Amino acid sequence: MAKLLLVRHAERPDIPANTVGNEVLLTDKGKEDTRNFARSISDPVVSIQSSPIGRCLQTAEIIADVVGIERDDIVSNRDLGDPGFIINDARSAWTHWQEKGHERVNQHLLSGGEQWEGFKELDHAVKIFDTSIRKQLSKQNEGVHIWITHDTILATYASRIMPTRLKMTQWPRYLDFLALELKNGDFVYKYFNQGADD
Repeated sequence: MAKLLLVRHAERPDIPANTVGNEVLLTDKGKEDTRNFARSISDPVVSIQSSPIGRCLQTAEIIADVVGIERDDIVSNRDLGDPGFIINDARSAWTHWQEKGHERVNQHLLSGGEQWEGFKELDHAVKIFDTSIRKQLSKQNEGVHIWITHDTILATYASRIMPTRLKMTQWPRYLDFLALELKNGDFVYKYFNQGADD
């Protein structure tokens, strides 16, 4: 059976105030946590895709090294970050974080209904992204396909594809993931979150 894991990158230092933080890379703990995460995957990993942002690529490369995939075979996917499938205009979207703050933007990503400048209409964007994942997974080899992304991408997708919207307490921690599995022609979703309270 084919399975896709949409995974938040591993631990990074705090992002400097008033910056997007694309240059911030993994901590040593993040690297070790990634090795442990990769060792915990019991089924064969057959492909890896990643946001082009450095900390995601680092996470993907460490997983590739552990599971025996060549680093050159990692596919860069801008739907996973820089800017990600939820963003129309990165500069306009960034102003919301600057003016409204992270908590308000994050709550909007989980459950907001109106469209904010710089963002795509989120429910529609999730449907398109999900359709793309389903098509790819239907055509892929059996085994595990790993996509490394950012918390905002994972949270938006998980909250809007699962039967119940996520709460802020369920915001993705480092290396949390959503598993999408094709079982007997049906797609099954499961969110693995260290912060989940139910």
